[in-house]
Amino acid sequence: MTKNVFVFALLLILGANTSFGQQNGINKIRSAPLHSGESRTYQAPYKSMVKFAREAVTDAGLILESSEKIDDATYMIIGKAKTSAWSWGELVRVVLIDNTEKVTVRVFSKRRIKINLTAKGNYTQTILSNIEAKIDFETE
Repeated sequence: MTKNVFVFALLLILGANTSFGQQNGINKIRSAPLHSGESRTYQAPYKSMVKFAREAVTDAGLILESSEKIDDATYMIIGKAKTSAWSWGELVRVVLIDNTEKVTVRVFSKRRIKINLTAKGNYTQTILSNIEAKIDFETE
């Protein structure tokens, strides 16, 4: 009986630490400088680019954690990869900045745990390629 209680308490503590660690990682990526990551600038309407970026994140296989307007010219999307038996997953932040008739998209991607060698680690090219495909499709 005592052993079962101990195992249950240990699992409860580990679960709470994992949840806290995940939220802490999301807060870190959210608060990183907006200029972090790789950027590309596109000549497309801002509203369309926000839609394309949201779709590009989910098309990359990420779960949409948050999607929010920071101010009138800035939008932030945070996606996360699922934790698996082989990886703690990754976090990705996409920032869109409206520059009057042009939109700069900046993708910042990082592993949840630095030593997680089996994590994909970088979704930047996938997301940017997904956005470009959507722009190309829209302009055809």
